[in-house]
Amino acid sequence: MRKRWHFREYLYDPLSISMKYSISLPLARVLSSREIGEDEIESFLNPKLEHLNSPYLFADMEKAVERIRKAIESDETIMIHGDYDVDGVSALALLYRNLERLGASKIIPYIPDRFNEGYGLSEKGVREAIEKGVGLIITVDCGVTAVDEIKLARDAGIDVIVTDHHEAKEVLPPAFALINPKVGDYPFRELAGVGVAYKLMEALYEKLDLDKKPLYWDLDLVALGTVADVVPLIDENRVLVKFGLIVLNDTLKAGLKALKSTAHLNGEIFPWHISFIIAPRLNAAGRLSHAEKAFRLLVTKNGEEAMAIARELEDENRKRQNIEKQILEEAREMAANLNLDENWVLVLGKRDWHEGVIGIVASKLTEMYHRPTLLISLGEDMGKGSARSIPSFHLYNALKEAEDILIGFGGHKYAAGFRIEIDRIGDLREALNRVAKRELSEEDLIPEIYIDSKIEISEITGEFLKEYEKLAPFGLGNPLPVFLLEEAEVVGEIEKVGDNHLRFTVRKGKDFLRVFAPGHAEFVNRLERGKSLIDLVFQLVRNNRSPRAEYELKALDIRIKK
Repeated sequence: MRKRWHFREYLYDPLSISMKYSISLPLARVLSSREIGEDEIESFLNPKLEHLNSPYLFADMEKAVERIRKAIESDETIMIHGDYDVDGVSALALLYRNLERLGASKIIPYIPDRFNEGYGLSEKGVREAIEKGVGLIITVDCGVTAVDEIKLARDAGIDVIVTDHHEAKEVLPPAFALINPKVGDYPFRELAGVGVAYKLMEALYEKLDLDKKPLYWDLDLVALGTVADVVPLIDENRVLVKFGLIVLNDTLKAGLKALKSTAHLNGEIFPWHISFIIAPRLNAAGRLSHAEKAFRLLVTKNGEEAMAIARELEDENRKRQNIEKQILEEAREMAANLNLDENWVLVLGKRDWHEGVIGIVASKLTEMYHRPTLLISLGEDMGKGSARSIPSFHLYNALKEAEDILIGFGGHKYAAGFRIEIDRIGDLREALNRVAKRELSEEDLIPEIYIDSKIEISEITGEFLKEYEKLAPFGLGNPLPVFLLEEAEVVGEIEKVGDNHLRFTVRKGKDFLRVFAPGHAEFVNRLERGKSLIDLVFQLVRNNRSPRAEYELKALDIRIKK
């Protein structure tokens, strides 16, 4: 697929940044293109735990911590209510481990069932809390919109502390305390659910005047949930993930050690390992059965139990992959039969597509076709859908325009879930395509690549790579830098790898570098060894297949000059 190339705009002069911080000009350009204030560069390059905001900047933090301290001292039964994704399960494990460490002896962890209860603070969970004599409920990664459920708990004499990071509605729940960076004046709005839970525990340790080192050893959980929930890796998230990865690479947790073993993770772990290897395994339970398995894995101290659960998750992830592959094949076949000139939004559905997996497939189709994609699992009369979008199409706003067609929906710009009567699917397709034809241009349907800097192979030295690693961790908000290498000669063997990938070497002058080009197998007969000159847009990534994990160029796009 053809791609559009753009150079990022620089917010300040890269040359002055290069000189001030003694870094190479290409990396100074990267920093200058990120949304980092010039006075924030030092803390960006050298993050410290001391850079974290005080947890007491949350308006209700003092109140929440005092209530938890009282519950521990009076031996109350505490329910901690999580969610079934990695962020929710990691946050639940974080609270469970630390409340137990601080002396709470009656803790009930609760995770709603994805299929029977759905997302959020569950009425079933509240009623279970009432039946079991719970005095305090602490939510993680949910609760800010649970007005009715919290009223039910309050009327039964149960205090509820909400820790959440989702957008609030006009009416806030009647919680005892509400800890949410998007409510009030907390200086950083983008914490994940597990990040908010960490701030609550940090405040509790400070209240009890305890050493935070045991809490720091749970930063591996914070890194898991933060990366998996795809929140921006900037500001506090950058600090939490930076140190969380250090802990994760040397984790003491039996469950994470077992998971790394069954997933064959032997080298250093980076955010992409969490996104594509660890998180899918933890999510597999919540998608196919129940996320309670993932929670048990993160809290168990028994090595044998940990290995047994890790193997179960490995099996479930394999099943999830097979289901995903089948749905993807069926959806691609449907899409191939559509007139893409008419269908700027793909709306595809089939009976009994697994509703726990269609979101992953929708993401893949969105990437393949570069257009908004909605997949619907059809039941008898109703369908449950999952949608993903492209940067230029605001999915939630588009669904809002079609809300009279839907039974219900929720989400944000890039992702959404919805329910619809089966006989209204055609109406939804027409409505969303009308919005797309109004809001998008044909250019918007061509993927874009934003380039941070031009670079020469000779500039990619050992010193450069040391500086480059200071830009990590990479993720949303701090993506892998994108470089442009111009007029490089293709040399050595041009090797096809797998079904659709290439490997080759490029040279400029006396300097060589290996290239891995995923999804570019069509160039195998277009590139000529020793003759072709190319412009290459790439990212620098470690080749983990190499014993020394050397860096190579990961091609994002290739243009043949001759």
